[in-house]
Amino acid sequence: MRRRRAADLRKTCAAAAVIVVATAMYTWPLPVRAGSAIPHDAGDPLLVTWILWWSSHVVPLTTRWWNAPAFCPSAGVFAFSENLLGLAPLTAPLLWSGQTPLLAYNTAFLASFVLSGLGAYLLGFVLTRQHGAAFVCAIAFAFTPYRLSHLNHLQLLSSYWMPVAAAALHLYGGAPRPRWAALFAFAWLMQALACGYYFFFLSIFIVLWLAWFARHWTMRRIGVVAGWWLIAILLMAPVLAGYKRIQDAYGFHRAPSEIAYYSADVAGLAAAAPESRVWHALHGIDKPESQLFPGVTILLLLTAGPLGTMRRVRHTDVPAAGASGTARFYALTAVAMWLLALGPVPHFRGRAIGVPGPYAMLMLLPGFNGMRVPARLWMIAVLCLAAAAAIVVSRIRNRSVRRIVVIVSAAGLLMDGWPAPLVLAADPGMQITHGNAVARLGLPLEGNESETMYGAIAQDRPVFNGYSGYTAPQHYALGDLLDRGDPRILERLASEGPIEIVVRHRLDPRGRWRAFAASYPGARISDETAGWTAFQIPATPAGQERTAVASMLPIAHLEASVNNADVNAIIDGDLDTRWHAERQSGAESIVADLGAIQHPSVVVIRLGTYASQYPRTLEISTSVDGSAWQPGWAGDTALLTYDAAIRSPREIPLRIPLSGGAVRYLRLRQTGSDPGRGWSIVELQVMQ
Repeated sequence: MRRRRAADLRKTCAAAAVIVVATAMYTWPLPVRAGSAIPHDAGDPLLVTWILWWSSHVVPLTTRWWNAPAFCPSAGVFAFSENLLGLAPLTAPLLWSGQTPLLAYNTAFLASFVLSGLGAYLLGFVLTRQHGAAFVCAIAFAFTPYRLSHLNHLQLLSSYWMPVAAAALHLYGGAPRPRWAALFAFAWLMQALACGYYFFFLSIFIVLWLAWFARHWTMRRIGVVAGWWLIAILLMAPVLAGYKRIQDAYGFHRAPSEIAYYSADVAGLAAAAPESRVWHALHGIDKPESQLFPGVTILLLLTAGPLGTMRRVRHTDVPAAGASGTARFYALTAVAMWLLALGPVPHFRGRAIGVPGPYAMLMLLPGFNGMRVPARLWMIAVLCLAAAAAIVVSRIRNRSVRRIVVIVSAAGLLMDGWPAPLVLAADPGMQITHGNAVARLGLPLEGNESETMYGAIAQDRPVFNGYSGYTAPQHYALGDLLDRGDPRILERLASEGPIEIVVRHRLDPRGRWRAFAASYPGARISDETAGWTAFQIPATPAGQERTAVASMLPIAHLEASVNNADVNAIIDGDLDTRWHAERQSGAESIVADLGAIQHPSVVVIRLGTYASQYPRTLEISTSVDGSAWQPGWAGDTALLTYDAAIRSPREIPLRIPLSGGAVRYLRLRQTGSDPGRGWSIVELQVMQ
């Protein structure tokens, strides 16, 4: 027994060494530039770097932790995206020891391939008790072509706890010891904390696993697994509760159209990532999140040995359903995950195929309607394909032939998933300033959001910029006002104290943004380097306009120039319904009949969750007879929207004062132009 364990250890270490070397080659030259380069691009990786830093800098789950310093002055910003607490064991010790946030990120990035390989190796060995088959499973999972589509999504690459959870369930199925149930629950918890998508998607896999393998278990045996899983869920509960509380406060949700857009296309099975060295020209469809090509090698492995007719492998640690049953489970589950990845409305080459997808049923469950990208279920399918491939290899009776198949398969799997030379972005560096600013604005906003967040880490400085899964509601108006060079927005930003504007020269080749910052009254340059200039903006207290109101007037009738069928949604008291014009062309209007002569003083337009769809310019006219109109108010509404989003982010109530007088009719007319954004009204109120 000791000799066998020693042999197992040697083979496992050898496999681990190969995985480490393959990872270094796969990601080269990142291993030697881990402290100064960013893999793939500077967008999501710098966001994740900032998230990892914040969780090591502040005690998790505290109020300060939730109120992370981005999208200033919004609260609860950490619930806008992933929390990545499951990566903290890798990154927090490095950050606490004084290493740079970028080195911590790249350590987790490199480790994601190694640990995914080791996790899959464990699963493959538990299923087959063969090191060669386990090695095939490891390579198939750690270096799948699908990972190339997500080199900028560390949370998705960090899938290494999934195979550990599956292996622990199989071990428990073979020998029902509580330690295996505890390992399963721990692995599930760590995976859920590493990636929010996997919290939901891995749970689907577990339910299917239990339905397949545990149907003949005793209640006591099931109770042990359920008990440990419940403990893990309870440990996860404070995180889930925080997300729900904050996201409900903002009204965050994913529209069905958005979920459908980020679902996989059937033709995605023939689409590979452009980063693939071998298969980059394979374009079954060009669609985000639809690059699902699994590689030729794994398809050959699975078709060379029909899973349903393979001989049974006899060993005690495979569940009672038998190895053939295990193989069928993984093959069928891979298909099921692919079908779910197609989303609620499956498409083929961009066209709906006319039948609803099974994911539509999942959307009825809590949380699933908030999962923006059903296509990411494909990672579970990849794990299932890797496990099935391991079982295929284990069925080869002749050891010499099996050894050759392992070597050839591993080489083929690496070839299928091998990248073109990894693109590395330069570290934008920390921006350390010497002013007394309470917050920072990085300009321009476009292409600079995550870089500004990252650059403020060294001083723990709040930033008005933000980059996340959800966007703070005031951010759309902020960008609009800045693009128009409106100095009023700087007055608003500096209303709570002096701020600094940091302009990146690379993104400001003509000096537009430096001129904008310098033109503000009292602005001065506080710091200047070859790459950026910082301007100090003095505090300029400016109270937001508020209008006292007495009571709400009834609206008897509404008439809209476009989409009239939905216009009554704006007086139904429901923040989840709306009237909208598809685009702002300058001729959209709504006429409200108050039913009698009234003396309104304020019109309140609530945007709800449609923060970007405010009227670009608005005219409100009044009339006593519906024929002769008098001006009541006119102007742009971007600053009103910014103020309203800060004041009430769930409702975003634009309060527009009216000139006094007796009126019966009000006409709201959008006179601006923005073909890319519609105009939405969730609720309309007329106040007296």
